[in-house]
Amino acid sequence: MKIVIKIGTNAIFDYKKQIINGKILRGIAKDVQTLLKRGNEVIIVTSGAVGCGKKFVKGDGELGLKQAQAAVDQPILMENYRKYFSRYNLNVAQFLLTSDDLNSAQRLKSIKETYNNLLTKAIPIVNENDTTVTKELSFGDNDNLAAQLLLSLNFDVLIILTEIGALIKDKIPLLKSNSFDVNYYDSIKISNHGFGGLRSKLDSAKKIVERGKKCIVAKAGDSIIDILDKKAVATIFS
Repeated sequence: MKIVIKIGTNAIFDYKKQIINGKILRGIAKDVQTLLKRGNEVIIVTSGAVGCGKKFVKGDGELGLKQAQAAVDQPILMENYRKYFSRYNLNVAQFLLTSDDLNSAQRLKSIKETYNNLLTKAIPIVNENDTTVTKELSFGDNDNLAAQLLLSLNFDVLIILTEIGALIKDKIPLLKSNSFDVNYYDSIKISNHGFGGLRSKLDSAKKIVERGKKCIVAKAGDSIIDILDKKAVATIFS
């Protein structure tokens, strides 16, 4: 199985302590090691660079400020991935992408070749290239980035890990209309620090399911193995 794991800003960064949540990263690293031993392929799409960067570059809003925040903290974010994944003998590789990269045949070919050369050698850690991105080239949020990446590389399942966890327990069928019926959801909570929220997850799930793939929304900190084995509470779009 080919799996994209996306982790949200609120899940990876502790805003009260102003530090990256090492416990979450350690758990993901452990699960990735198990997934690889079972013969799976894994790509991680990570949020958090802009959120973490607010500690050093204060403010919200404009694109240039967001880019400065990401530039400061992207190295710190990657260093944390390297630290925790190395405990499980896993190497990591940084992929910084814009929407244009996945929509360009030549650039997508290069991404695929890079990925194929990293198989069994390093885990791709993907984030948007905030330093060079423009509004026209932006994914908008990492839920959308994860969905586009999954479809572009023909992966099988997207697992979105959030601070809140599952939207509802068990499955949500894909409706024939142009959007999911929000009445399916027990609660709606928009992210205070990230750029996604419920809408982006619904849009990503719909896009993925329409192409015959699977999307799962689950709680960061729960075992990814348990999530895939349906032993943890999760919302499954299929």
